[in-house]
Amino acid sequence: MSQMETTFYSCPVELALQAIMGKWKPAILWQLASGAKRFSELQAALPGIAHKVLSQQLTRLQRDGMVMRNHTGSDFPPGYTLTLLGSTLRPALDALAEWGKLHGERASMTAQEASRSA
Repeated sequence: MSQMETTFYSCPVELALQAIMGKWKPAILWQLASGAKRFSELQAALPGIAHKVLSQQLTRLQRDGMVMRNHTGSDFPPGYTLTLLGSTLRPALDALAEWGKLHGERASMTAQEASRSA
């Protein structure tokens, strides 16, 4: 019998961030929030992501129950879609997107200023 490792989180935000942590996971989830997408559509929508990285991230998201892969001939369009669990992240992704729209320019300027003074 294998022992399952249990992770304890100090707060629910830590658990939520663990679920979407990484450079590409939030962007992939954001793209899939608008509907099913084929691998090539995701790659085109995410400039700069390597084929291997996208494949690895989709595999992790599938393993974590956030994304499912639909095959040709299933009841769903072929490609990747959010699962029911993954779709529960939609309000959080929407809130992050709204924050980015409202504060993105200021956050970008602050980051540029910090890099100049470093």
